Amino acid sequence: MSTPEGPRGDPAASRLPLRTCVGCRRRRPRPELVRLVAGAAGAVILDIPARAPGRGAYLCRDSGVICLRAAQRRRSLSRSLRVRENDIDPETLGPQLRELAEEDSPSPP
Repeated sequence: MSTPEGPRGDPAASRLPLRTCVGCRRRRPRPELVRLVAGAAGAVILDIPARAPGRGAYLCRDSGVICLRAAQRRRSLSRSLRVRENDIDPETLGPQLRELAEEDSPSPP
């Protein structure tokens, strides 16, 4: 019995859910993205385990700061989360996204 294959012939690729980055609009597997959610106080926060309740939006994990700027410029993040522009704090999210990208990138030998 053969296993279902994804578009690139990889059997595991067909099982990963695809999400779209609100910044660059690329469709990627969910583990390659980070979820943002409107918190209880109304501020937008990172949801690393992607389990927080509520409306979420995704940014690329490896280029999160660049995608955050693009999403703010196009107002796609506030529109996706249904929050006001001033609920998004790039001074707080930027360092968190940079730190996350550094954790995921392989360290040089």
